[in-house]
This record gives sequence, structure tokens and C-alpha cells, in this order.
Amino acid sequence: MYYIFVNPASKSGSGAALWSEAEILFKERNIPYEVHFTKKDESIRSNYEDILAKTEERPVKLIILGGDGTLNQVIQGITHPEETELSLIRNGSGNDFSRNKNLPTNLKDIIDGILNRKHELNIDIGESVYSEGCLPDGTEIPDGSHRYLVSSGLGYDADICYYANHSPKLKKLLKHQVYTFFGVKNVFTTGLADMEVDINGQISLYPHVYFLAAMNQPVEGGGVPMAPDASDSDGMLDILIIYGLSRFNALKLVPGLKSKRHIGRKGVALLRGQKIKVTCDLPKMVHYDGETPGMYKIFESSIIGQIKFIY
Repeated sequence: MYYIFVNPASKSGSGAALWSEAEILFKERNIPYEVHFTKKDESIRSNYEDILAKTEERPVKLIILGGDGTLNQVIQGITHPEETELSLIRNGSGNDFSRNKNLPTNLKDIIDGILNRKHELNIDIGESVYSEGCLPDGTEIPDGSHRYLVSSGLGYDADICYYANHSPKLKKLLKHQVYTFFGVKNVFTTGLADMEVDINGQISLYPHVYFLAAMNQPVEGGGVPMAPDASDSDGMLDILIIYGLSRFNALKLVPGLKSKRHIGRKGVALLRGQKIKVTCDLPKMVHYDGETPGMYKIFESSIIGQIKFIY
């Protein structure tokens, strides 16, 4: 039995139509399935717990139809990853997870890969914990924590996610290029923080930080290879820090991110560790897989386990 979580609003509302096509393929092959439709900002944990309670089949096979946001929403609700297998029918705007895994774009090929178990691998689950937070208008907000599969971080790249997510008309018009638009714009508007960075107990100070990204996979932000050698099966995070540059030099660096020309450049640190703690002198926007809970001064991230991914 496959339990399918569909985001009907994914990719500007095309998720429902894509599920209609996928459902035909499942029915043609007499594949047993149960479908659940997700809603934005609504946890799937109760659905997942109901599934665990009503079936003795292990592992539980979940298929997500949606983009990075839907996949992240489901990851938050999975309380027993060791008893779960995960698959994805891609249908988002950024699709960073799909890019990192080179998932096929053809629906029939995607479903064939899942049903025939063409690829099986255990992938790392990251978790970020953050505190001392506020909204952009200064309103205080509670501490929080979230899991992620692609990346998590704070600063410039999180600002891009925030403004892209809060600009639905522009996102619909530009699609994944909306990240490029805000990537250029926010070089001049993002606030710069001094950060104390503790990686596996080794502390370093970084002045005027544009952003820090804890990468579980190589690519984020609609296809930008922030940490080209990152692997989501090694139990480690690749930490990219951009710091100490003038606005002009930071702007010059932006095009080089997509072509991997940032590696080894002045003001670029690429580190690796199992866990990281960041303390900022002012609140910075945080993101986890492109979702933005708010601005925080303290940010911690680590790998907390694995889940099997089938594609």
C-alpha cells in the first residue's frame, strides 16, 4: 500500500491536475494507494500516526506529490523515519531536492522508478533549532525547531526565500527565476551581522556576514550549487559562509555562485561538521528548505537521523 500526500496548490496550483494524471497510472497498474491532500501550514502528523496505527505493514511507503515545501511539511510529521520509506513526484517551483537527486521529470518515469525501486538510499535528516527571535517588524516570536532535507541557514539566502514566499504574483510570473531577482536585489538590502560560529566545538568569529548556509545537499535557492561536494548520506553538514565583503564585491560574487566560482574566493568559507551553533549580534532571517519562521539571534543545526528514499 502506498500512502500519497498531494499538495494540490503546488507549482501555482498544478498539483491537483498532476495527481489526476498520476492516479490514472496507479489504477491502470492495480497499485493499492490511499491519498491525502495537504494544506499549507497544516501538519500531517495526525495522518501519519493514523497510518502507523492502522497497518502492520513496515516500512510504511509514503509518496509526496509537490515541491520542496510539501516534502518539508511531510518530514516534520514523520515521527518514525526508521519505519518509513519516502518517494517524491516532483511538482514545485524551486525543486532543489529533485535537482540534487536528478529525479526524472516525466511522470511515467517517476512512478516507474518508485514502483520498481530503481534507486534506494538512506538520506540524512537535518534539524535546526533557533531562539531569541522576532518578525521583520520587531514583534517577538517564540523559539522553534524544524527538520530539513536540503538546507537550512540564516541571512541573505533566507531573506530571498522570505521575500519570494511573500510575493506570490511575482513568483507566479518569474517561477524559479524569482530567486535570482531577489538574489540581486537583496545584496543591497540585507542586514549584515557579526557571527560567532561554533562547529564541533571549534569557535570562529566572522564579521559582516551576508549569510550562513548549512547544506545537507549541494544545491539550494532554485538550483544554486552552494556546496558542490555536500552529501546527504555522510552524516555531515557543509557550512558555507559569505562575509566581510563590500556590497559591490558581494554583488560580483552572486553570478559566480551558480557556476561554482565562489569556492576559494576572498570572503568565502566552506567548512564541514556534524553540528553547528551560530550566535549573531542582531536577529537574522532563518530558513529551513526555503520556509522562513522568522528572524533569530541564535541558530543551531545538526544531522539527527536518516530515512530511506526510493526513486
